Amino acid sequence: MQSLLANFSILLFMHLCIQSLYYLAFQKRWPNYVVAVSHILIVAIGIICLYMLPVSLDGYLFDLRTIPMVILVLYHGYQFGIPVLVIIFLARFAFPGEFIYLELFFTLLIPTVVTMLVRRKLVQNLTYLKLFFYFIGIWFISDAIVGHIISEDITLYSYLMRFISFQLSALIMYFFIQTSTRNLEMSEQLRFYAEHDSLTGLLNLRSFLRKAREHESHLLKVVAMLDLDFFKQINDTYGHLNGDRVLADFAAFLSEQDDWLVGRYGGEEFIVMLEVASKDEAYNRMKTLQQSLSKQQFITEMGEEIQNVSVSIGLAELDQQKPLMTSVERADKCLYNAKKNGRNQVCF
Repeated sequence: MQSLLANFSILLFMHLCIQSLYYLAFQKRWPNYVVAVSHILIVAIGIICLYMLPVSLDGYLFDLRTIPMVILVLYHGYQFGIPVLVIIFLARFAFPGEFIYLELFFTLLIPTVVTMLVRRKLVQNLTYLKLFFYFIGIWFISDAIVGHIISEDITLYSYLMRFISFQLSALIMYFFIQTSTRNLEMSEQLRFYAEHDSLTGLLNLRSFLRKAREHESHLLKVVAMLDLDFFKQINDTYGHLNGDRVLADFAAFLSEQDDWLVGRYGGEEFIVMLEVASKDEAYNRMKTLQQSLSKQQFITEMGEEIQNVSVSIGLAELDQQKPLMTSVERADKCLYNAKKNGRNQVCF
């Protein structure tokens, strides 16, 4: 029982190390290749540790090495599975013992290859029941076969204990992995919505200002404030849901026009930072945007086309010596002049 608990403790410790690894990756502290290499090494070292703490039942030694190997391939494919397989194959010969080739073949190679082959179908709508039946099959083609070949005196009790410990460990590992994955996904969503506007998916004003301050360039930086013309009329005519649809579609249109930094200022107002060689280039790019917008279709949920969607634009050069909001306020004043001059205008 102590050896079995030691095996399970190694599995949990592996999971905690990998969970911490992906938490660092989530925080952008480590590059992806470092995370991948570290993940491979953690699993390989964990399986080697399992070699050193086998469980003895009726004189037959076994461990839970198959579980982390199968789960690794299940989640990450052959790119992770093959390097781990090579490492642990080489490391296994450092430990004395009989039937080395037999156990490597049945407990590692065959389960790994089988999982690689069925991985795509298996991961679709994966459930605990589906995984349970899969690990039953894995147990039969690995530990059950090896035990039968090595020892003819193994009792039914021994088989039952190995089967139960194998299945429980696999399902508990899957539970912890699923829980950790969901927590990371929720954290990613929370971070996204903390930095982005929920309706349009664009950067919110706070994130836009932060990224604009951080971005360095030798080109001239220009802040553009954009306001959809007569947006209240669109809401009154087509309804607020279709008004939101227009905002979302305009945000997508705006993002596709260039590689500039785009954010939502609030309401029907948007903010853009351009890098240009001159003020004339900034002005011309905004005029081109207006011309492209005049050809863009905006459709309601009922399929009706919303006519004459246009935008007024105010521009201001970004002054590096003053707070960024100073330039934003100047661009906002130019936007006011553009709307005052008849809308669908660009004012610098």
